[in-house]
Amino acid sequence: MSRIRVSKVPLTRSISAWTVAVVLAAASAPVAAQQAAGDAGASDDNAEIIVTGERIGAGNVRAAAVLRVEDIQERPLGSDITQSLAKVPGIQVSSGDARGGSFSFELYLRGLNKEQVGLTLDGIPTGDARFNGGSPPQRFIESSNVARINVSQSAGDIGAPSRFALGGFVDFITADPRSELGATVEAGVGSDNFYRGYARIDTGEILPGLTSYISYSHQQNDIWAGPKNRRSRKDHVEFKAVKDLADGGFIKFRAAYNDQTDNDFNIITLAEFDADPRNDRALDALTGIPARDLDFGGALGGSRKDFLAYVNSKFFLTENLTFSVNPYYQQLRGESFRYQDRQRRLTGGDPMAVTGYNALGGAVRPALITTRNSNALGGPADMRITPRDADRMGLTGEFRFKDFVPGNTLRVGGWWENAKASETRNFFPILNSAQSIDIDRDDLAYVEYDRRSTIETGMLYIQDQFDIIPDVLRLDAGLTWFSVTYRAQSPLEYQKLVRFNQTSGINPKIGIGFKPVQGLELFAGYAQNFAGIPEDAFLGSNSAINPGDLRPIETENMDAGVRFTTDHLALSLQGYYTRLKNNIGTVPISIAGVDPEEIIRGNVSTRAANISGTKSKGIEATAIVDYDWVNFYLAYSYQDAKHDDPPAGSPERAELAAVGVIGGARVRDIPRHSLFGQVEVKPIKGASVQFSGRYVGSRVGGHLIQPTTNAERGVEYLPSHAVFGLNASYDFGDTGPFREMKFQINVDNLFDKKYLGAVSSSTATLPDFGLAGSGTLPTLDRYFIGAPRTVTASLRARF
Repeated sequence: MSRIRVSKVPLTRSISAWTVAVVLAAASAPVAAQQAAGDAGASDDNAEIIVTGERIGAGNVRAAAVLRVEDIQERPLGSDITQSLAKVPGIQVSSGDARGGSFSFELYLRGLNKEQVGLTLDGIPTGDARFNGGSPPQRFIESSNVARINVSQSAGDIGAPSRFALGGFVDFITADPRSELGATVEAGVGSDNFYRGYARIDTGEILPGLTSYISYSHQQNDIWAGPKNRRSRKDHVEFKAVKDLADGGFIKFRAAYNDQTDNDFNIITLAEFDADPRNDRALDALTGIPARDLDFGGALGGSRKDFLAYVNSKFFLTENLTFSVNPYYQQLRGESFRYQDRQRRLTGGDPMAVTGYNALGGAVRPALITTRNSNALGGPADMRITPRDADRMGLTGEFRFKDFVPGNTLRVGGWWENAKASETRNFFPILNSAQSIDIDRDDLAYVEYDRRSTIETGMLYIQDQFDIIPDVLRLDAGLTWFSVTYRAQSPLEYQKLVRFNQTSGINPKIGIGFKPVQGLELFAGYAQNFAGIPEDAFLGSNSAINPGDLRPIETENMDAGVRFTTDHLALSLQGYYTRLKNNIGTVPISIAGVDPEEIIRGNVSTRAANISGTKSKGIEATAIVDYDWVNFYLAYSYQDAKHDDPPAGSPERAELAAVGVIGGARVRDIPRHSLFGQVEVKPIKGASVQFSGRYVGSRVGGHLIQPTTNAERGVEYLPSHAVFGLNASYDFGDTGPFREMKFQINVDNLFDKKYLGAVSSSTATLPDFGLAGSGTLPTLDRYFIGAPRTVTASLRARF
């Protein structure tokens, strides 16, 4: 049996892209990359701020937060790194498993979803965070190798290399190698047959100023909702080398490889949750009847191999002038799969045949033969396999002039990236549906589409950081400019080669900070941001996009706040307003006469469309009390995120309805009120006990719309919930041949609460087809159930 080959897009360059690349070759990295100077080193802005204040962003002129190594290691060793973000006000993060998940991973920041938030790793963009075809940052990160996480809830930071930073960004900073030779080992066991092993070898100083490490981890577990036929497995390798230069500069190289295969969680309705809150409706065993095996958990999931390599560098040209350049390359090779209760085969024997194109440019293909007998034992069935490949290469850069005018720091830099992606949908007959889901990879029966896209991005920026009154009043003022070139092709669907360019215009970003007395800070900021058209508009739609069809996504952001810090106390209060314009969704072209199940499963014709935008406003408050033997942490968020409210009967309101959105209603999955609290007690030296809880208020799950008439029927709300956790650890210190030996046990969902964890973003823009005809209840699956009580024990030692 042979593997499927997926077509690759030729790498091309436009004249404008080369112009940007030349500029970048003489530039240096964004500020985030320069903050990775040590295992837990502070940024330049925060270098003089005490640790307690640093956690709430003290020293910044915008809303910010820092998660330290201690915060990251509160989670079970090896857990999804994004779970640590739950402590930050304004951020929601969830997954179907207590330790992480793929399809079930959802992230929100100030009312924006994971595809509207910038995510970087040592200042390097990780790209689109979609599960299918995207690059969520956790695929490139071993949590045990992370030194800190820098969070900017505001979008006002200059130089963040991401088209997705519409309302903030998160930068994961990896640890540098240790200066001494040694090995670190970790082991973990827990609920659902969880196992993890991790080993890291630090070489120490190989040559003067040169250190490195390499790490490997393997972890696996059963999916708790279907342990007989659903599992998760991951192998992860990282390498990092650092060369410290004599003048204070550095060159850092890092590479990460992740090989992951998993079955994930199914999505359910609210009625199904109410009936059985521990069942995601995925079958844990084959029945042999295709109509029932549609939801077989063993045929729900995917596999992927991810690779990322990059260089962070910083050079001192003069005492006050630094220069950096940061190239990177990322590759994804993966596929997702889903059971189909019928067989499809294209007549003529060529699964990719196209006989011509009609007057409108649509592909004319041979007849598709569909064989279906869903209720028969061993009836015909397909496995739908969707390979998704991606290749990104880019360069970030910045010049930084300190005191070019006394009290001023000037930053000039930019970012260039070429991102290629392909998505192909293949159908393979299941050999014997009565016995297994096995297929013959050499028997490709039908290729529905073969979509390819190339998105080339150039961004330039300039910023002046001006100390108007040193240590009292500071102004950051900057400008950014984007140019994005799109190329897309889908020869099995349309003839046209899509190619056009969009520019952002000049986007201003301003931040001001005022320190009237020691420990007290006031700040305010304003920013305009540009995202253009997301990749999924090309890869997730059947129709060609014409220039002018879609307006680029943009945001306008404002925030203001106050911080107060002492040696053991940190308090912050901040408010924000975010206006997202020209949002883009995938619209079914027609649902007339189409089986709702086919629409839900993504087997329909679609097009990308602007669907108005959203407005979000809110308040965030944080209180930290930090002593040697007791610590308190409390973070509260109020979020009011609503869709635009076009007039009744307008085309804009109809477009919203086409993707299942009621104008003026609250945005799905964003609670008005949420709270995270934690108390830590250290009764004796080396021992720690933490008790934490998170409250999520009532939130919108779905907008109920009559698909045939676009009649707005109401809003479905999810109940509020509170989930608690326990973390107990003991640090043995140096014991025998081991150093830094530590044992830890985590109990997530301590009281075994039954709750709905998140709304799936993969189906959140589809209308509720249960309202079609005479139906009165929604039937579209869209909710992930929360994980039950989960216990994980971890042990770490160094020698």
